Amino acid sequence: MKIIRIKPDLREAAVLLLITTFSVCTQVKAATIETVGEVQQARHPNILLIVADDLGYSDLGSYGGEIQTPHLDQLASDGGITLTNFHAAPTCSPTRSMLMSGTYNHVAGLGAMAEWTADNQRNQPGYEGYLNDRVVALPTLLRDAGYYTFMAGKWHLGMEPNQGPHMRGFDDSFAMLPGSGNHYSDKALNAHLPAIPYRENGLPVKLPKNFYSTAFYTDKTIAYIDKSLKDADKPFFGYIAYTAPHWPLQVPPRYSDKYLGKYANGYDSVKRDRLAAMVKAGIVDAKTKAFEGSQCNLGWNDLTEDERKRQARLMEIYAGMVDALDENIGRVIAHLKAVGEYDNTLIVFMSDNGADARPEQGLGSESDFLEKNYDNSLENVGKESSFVSYGGAWAEVGSIPFRLHKGMTTEGGIRVPAIIRLPGGEREAVIKRGFASVMDIMPTFLEVAGVPHPGETYNGRAVLPVSGKSMLPYLEGEVSVLHENDLYGFSVHRRQGLQFNQWKIVRLPEPYGDYTWELYDLDADPGETSNLAGKMPDLTKEMVQRWEAFASDTGIIVSEPPSRVPRECMFAAK
Repeated sequence: MKIIRIKPDLREAAVLLLITTFSVCTQVKAATIETVGEVQQARHPNILLIVADDLGYSDLGSYGGEIQTPHLDQLASDGGITLTNFHAAPTCSPTRSMLMSGTYNHVAGLGAMAEWTADNQRNQPGYEGYLNDRVVALPTLLRDAGYYTFMAGKWHLGMEPNQGPHMRGFDDSFAMLPGSGNHYSDKALNAHLPAIPYRENGLPVKLPKNFYSTAFYTDKTIAYIDKSLKDADKPFFGYIAYTAPHWPLQVPPRYSDKYLGKYANGYDSVKRDRLAAMVKAGIVDAKTKAFEGSQCNLGWNDLTEDERKRQARLMEIYAGMVDALDENIGRVIAHLKAVGEYDNTLIVFMSDNGADARPEQGLGSESDFLEKNYDNSLENVGKESSFVSYGGAWAEVGSIPFRLHKGMTTEGGIRVPAIIRLPGGEREAVIKRGFASVMDIMPTFLEVAGVPHPGETYNGRAVLPVSGKSMLPYLEGEVSVLHENDLYGFSVHRRQGLQFNQWKIVRLPEPYGDYTWELYDLDADPGETSNLAGKMPDLTKEMVQRWEAFASDTGIIVSEPPSRVPRECMFAAK
């Protein structure tokens, strides 16, 4: 196979794209062509992006988890690159906007999740609640360059007809528009949405009777891959946005029953086993001090016997969902091999954020709706007619060794598993520990495809440049560090943070903090267990100044209370 990659040459730089002094810069440079790999086909590689929904950092077998994920484990071991320091946004749609734009969520239109946008953010630039027109979407550029583009799964980047994936560069798409849905049907999840809207190429579509989300999105993907083969000269860009293992926890019993009794010893037992396995696998250092847990969660010994049985069952179902997800990803990989495209495909697998600590019974008035419309008895959980999640304590297990979970700007909310397999045949499997983020995905894909970003103008309209960097030099070992002296800032729903090299500041509202800035050395303390702000006030002040400049330059609007985001200790086990 001939893999064409764009090799940067600073002496022949054509365009320099500056975001701000305090944001990551990306250079769009003139290209010299370098050939790597074996010759099979004289075209650019296919690109396949696979995103899991709310998968915890430690859930996969290759990351130390006990859940059976042989296909993803093999992707990592079969010449894959395992990233241990890869970052997303704290929640779903912000991450997806960054993937599709290569820039910050508060630039691309999802500065807040549309569902939780505060009054002072509403209708402001960067807070439109959909992927805005200030960015040119990744699939648009790839389609322009001759790629066949398709997606199957969760969109969550706009609900209106002109905001769907068919309007942002996808030739074919089967999309669930909102952020969550029943895995077996379009049954409503709350009183405000009578049925979950699905669209095929922009048109309303009914789900088949045998629908199960993970299997169906896999079937669609395989069909799209087969369609792409009809034009041998046309590579494909595929985006599988699975909705698993996002709540509601629903999976065929043949998956969840594999884990009967596996979690009977409780949270701490699984944490210990996972941490030991992570050290053995080289995912974390043996000296890593793990976050011990939030005051918002009851301990295993604080639960009654019935509560323990229920908590164990919820985790069994969750594990089954991850197991089913892995099996279906295995189906896609097997199909790529069967049609001769596996070694000609760049594959990226990742989670969109940390494990989700949503309480089992839902939030606010949602709880009443679920109680009236679903059967959540112990015997029924996991089935189509049930609606549960597994709560904060299990989410912290999924985040081990990091602090907290989805929705937070701590590492447990934003550091996610990521596995990359470069095209070109056999390579040695490696673990990479340098910082990278979801904003680096788009520049990487564009470089693999030989496509320059248009810069500040696309088809006569002003657009914003990307904020990430191509990871290819880092992934191929040409450089040891991708982001040196680059800032990475994040802000969602009154949770903020900023990282500069190993230093990170975080600000959290109650009950997780007092909304003052905390300082951590992530090299020494990735679990964020020791706040250094009091010991290092000058550095803390310097970091806060960086944050303020970054927030100003990139248009961050911090939400003002009252906010729809719950502020109480909402993630308790019961």
